[in-house]
Amino acid sequence: MGKSGVITEKSKENKAYHNVIVLFKIYRSVSWRMQVQIGQVKHRFRKEYGTDVDSFLESIYQAGMDLNDDEANIKPRVEAISSSNKFLKLIDESVELMRLYHPQGERYYWVLYYTYMTPHQLSNISEIMEKLEPHLSQGVGINRSTYFRWRDSALKAVEGILWGYEEESRRLLEHYRDTWREDL
Repeated sequence: MGKSGVITEKSKENKAYHNVIVLFKIYRSVSWRMQVQIGQVKHRFRKEYGTDVDSFLESIYQAGMDLNDDEANIKPRVEAISSSNKFLKLIDESVELMRLYHPQGERYYWVLYYTYMTPHQLSNISEIMEKLEPHLSQGVGINRSTYFRWRDSALKAVEGILWGYEEESRRLLEHYRDTWREDL
């Protein structure tokens, strides 16, 4: 909504959908929940079937059984785990692409890793910067403003990988559209 309470064209866009910061902020939580779910499913399988999940699923597929007739609600759990795994994999692959091909990829990778992706959240920016120092060239220090600049650049790089450069492309198209109209 605009300031007047009227929906404007610009406010119709769903910025949350493409908000890479929100994705990274929930990364650790999703990873934790996924590990808990996997643990619960593994425990249930061992208890009920005397085997692990992979062996159980393999035996079902070999026997030609279909999980659609699932009385034990196995299918929804497996699908939930699969969905969470796809989310994490998407983020991980994007970060890895940035790490491999971006000119500052290695540096940005460690910034994102210590900020959002470690299993245990670090207490503060100082602790993150301390963890970053061994990954920097010798003699290169880092201060708070550099950390924030690198973090923002890393997030933009991953955002570009996740959703292409659609925001930048949209701005360029609007610029050329507006320029073309002025020439008429």
